[in-house]
Amino acid sequence: MIRRLREESFVADVAYPGQIFPQISQPVAAVHIEKVDRAGMTVTLEVNIISPAELGGTACEMEALRATETLRWTGAVCIQNACKYDGIAQVYVVQILATFTGITEEDAYVLGPGFYVYINDLLQLDAVAVSEEETIGVQPEFAMGEAVPKAVSQGGGKLWAIRLEELIPNGYPEMEEPAGEFTMKVATDLKTEIYTGCRWTSVQREYTKDGLRRIRKGFALNREEE
Repeated sequence: MIRRLREESFVADVAYPGQIFPQISQPVAAVHIEKVDRAGMTVTLEVNIISPAELGGTACEMEALRATETLRWTGAVCIQNACKYDGIAQVYVVQILATFTGITEEDAYVLGPGFYVYINDLLQLDAVAVSEEETIGVQPEFAMGEAVPKAVSQGGGKLWAIRLEELIPNGYPEMEEPAGEFTMKVATDLKTEIYTGCRWTSVQREYTKDGLRRIRKGFALNREEE
């Protein structure tokens, strides 16, 4: 939802712990999960629109209306509360409760229409891109006792270079690395690709304003389609 708000030109991020407001010069949106009902498959987000006192309460209310409209277009049922003034922080605040119904784990972390990535059957929550490149006529060369190949030599086999890019929101932990060899499954609307005999050979981490960007590269020994 933070990404969707940013697409609509909101300054949006994860809410600060304890609602401690930072010094701001323009309206911002602070977002956090208020409630998860697994039985009813609903998720309620609390979106606080916060505006500097010098801009006045009307500016805060107008931004809140715009945010509410964005949330509704995304499929939420919204309750927008009255504008309140926080004298200590000197900001106006409008609270919006947005409830999404019928949310499953896969709905929450879909990359695009029908696009999911699994490692050892575990959905990769923060994946934003995945790619593979097939190389024919090569085979991996392993050193004694080493799990990762030290080189690639000519041969009669195939290798698939795989790459998984994730964007992990600020304040959220990285998913645990698979121990040793793993299976990666990429499911789309058209087909499911299964890569076996996989190993990561490099991990790159880059800190951005949107969160931690983690890029893992490796190889797969086999590929099948379902």
